Amino acid sequence: MKICAFAGAFSIAFTAASIADNHAPDAPEWGMGNPVEIYGCQFKDGVDGYKQAIKHANLVNDWAEEHGAFQNHVGQIMYPEFSDGEYPSEFTWLGYWQNYEDYGADMDKRAEYGAELYVEADKLLEQCAHSEWGMWELFPAEGEWTLDNHVTEFSDCVYKDGKGDSDLLVANVAFAKEMAAHGLTGAEIGAVQLWPRSGATPGLENAISFKWITGYPTLSAYANFTNVWWNEGLIMKWNTLYGDIVSCDSGRVYRSQVMNRP
Repeated sequence: MKICAFAGAFSIAFTAASIADNHAPDAPEWGMGNPVEIYGCQFKDGVDGYKQAIKHANLVNDWAEEHGAFQNHVGQIMYPEFSDGEYPSEFTWLGYWQNYEDYGADMDKRAEYGAELYVEADKLLEQCAHSEWGMWELFPAEGEWTLDNHVTEFSDCVYKDGKGDSDLLVANVAFAKEMAAHGLTGAEIGAVQLWPRSGATPGLENAISFKWITGYPTLSAYANFTNVWWNEGLIMKWNTLYGDIVSCDSGRVYRSQVMNRP
């Protein structure tokens, strides 16, 4: 897939709604997913969070260069722009890879040689959650804006009774067409969906089905999409396509500072 809301420049040969040759002509099927990890932590008392987070990210980059790690990886620190103030993490790190081979190799290197990273992180962070996700593309970003600082919006979604992946995929294909019909392009927006693999909220009662993530190169692009959403009727198309399939909560918007890239 193209890692679009985060890394459109990777240009991986995949589309989320690829058409199967041996299925009905109009039947989409899920393509390949790609690995994502998310850290959510609190800063320890007395820590200058921003300054120390940047310092630690640079330490990780130096370590990665020394050990030949994270060469096909993008990592970003995320700072809340719009939220309800109750979101649990003061420090959020999101990293993703082009493929599972590189991901696995980097995890092995971090486990074997990364003790100093954990020692240094322990000086500024506590109560860390570490989760792994699979990412599938909905609307591809274009160009390299996802490899620079940008804006990322998260929303958690839950399937309604009796609905599932096949229903979602059909809606995804139709909604991508609606986005394009409303004049949106990958130069100003990209969207993916993240599915939990490990480390997400435990239990079934509070578990989400997936995260809906939309990326924008700037806050102006975010504002433009909001105008299309509210004032040009895209929200009505979304309700028609998804209203019987999923429920999604209010978005949380972050400024994403890219600290590591290929």
